[in-house]
Amino acid sequence: MGDLKNLTNKYFEIWNSHDSKKIGELFGQSGILRDWEILAEGRENIIVANQNIFNEIPDVKVEVLEMHISKNTNTVSNEILVHLNNDDDEILKVVDIIEYDIDGLIKSLRAYKG
Repeated sequence: MGDLKNLTNKYFEIWNSHDSKKIGELFGQSGILRDWEILAEGRENIIVANQNIFNEIPDVKVEVLEMHISKNTNTVSNEILVHLNNDDDEILKVVDIIEYDIDGLIKSLRAYKG
């Protein structure tokens, strides 16, 4: 498996480019994406879920504030700001918990708004 920090930076870089297909390639075939509104299971459903976000909020970007890496569990907890870049300039405070499998693919990503 690759370096957890590099894998996670790559995920957020691709997410900010809004490339849903490349995001999907970072997940295992049976990966899970869950947030306060979405539950997507499986790579294809994760691609669709992300594309729906980008279609709905076309200027959305993520800013990573802190990464907390646990090598023992192959998990990275990320404190992030989600800049909606809408008329109200809304910014969401979110924690993304990303768990990787042995191959360095995302096993699950759980996002919590707070």
